[in-house]
Amino acid sequence: MSEPITEVAYLPLKPSLDLSSGEAKEVWQSTLRTIASQPGFKTGYWGKQIENPDTLQLVIDWDSLSSHQAFMSSPAYTPFLETLGDKILGGSPTLIHISFSSSPTPSSEPLSAPVTECINSFFEPTYDQSHYTTQFSQFGEKAAAIPGVKAIGLAGGWSVEKLPHENLGEGVEGNVFNVFIGWPSVEAHMEFRGTQHFGEVIPMLRDGPKTMKMWHVAFEKFE
Repeated sequence: MSEPITEVAYLPLKPSLDLSSGEAKEVWQSTLRTIASQPGFKTGYWGKQIENPDTLQLVIDWDSLSSHQAFMSSPAYTPFLETLGDKILGGSPTLIHISFSSSPTPSSEPLSAPVTECINSFFEPTYDQSHYTTQFSQFGEKAAAIPGVKAIGLAGGWSVEKLPHENLGEGVEGNVFNVFIGWPSVEAHMEFRGTQHFGEVIPMLRDGPKTMKMWHVAFEKFE
């Protein structure tokens, strides 16, 4: 049986594009309806990065990688992309697939929170993934035991694809470990970062990757 997979897409938007009104809203809502109508689609989330609002993030759960690949190979996909490119995109999108099969909680839990902390950690191609998978599990257990912690769900998993990053070296592609942590607000997350508990658990995430990037998104669900 095929394993469920999560597509994570980063879409650079046309500068200051407003998706809440006018033609842009119509095109975007049509885009979401098209995605949701595909065989194998389970659920999806979208939102602009709070720290970089000209980047929109899509997180889409598929019943298998082959279902998403079938959509990308279908006759409808080219005009779908062309419309996005003409009306929405300000550059080329980046797309990866993540397996959350061993996550502490389903990805829907942190993605449904008011705000989601998103972390991408980049690893050298030769890195032993099982080592970090164990570390992440330990991070989840220790974080969950913190008294009064306000985090809402934790999900993490490895990318199917390898991606380049300047910190990996020129022409070098490595695996990405994607993490979602839900919070009541950005302020709640920032408050936690100032605690002793943060200092005790964060080494479990920082030990291993060559570089990490963190941001927040207030996701909206679509089905």
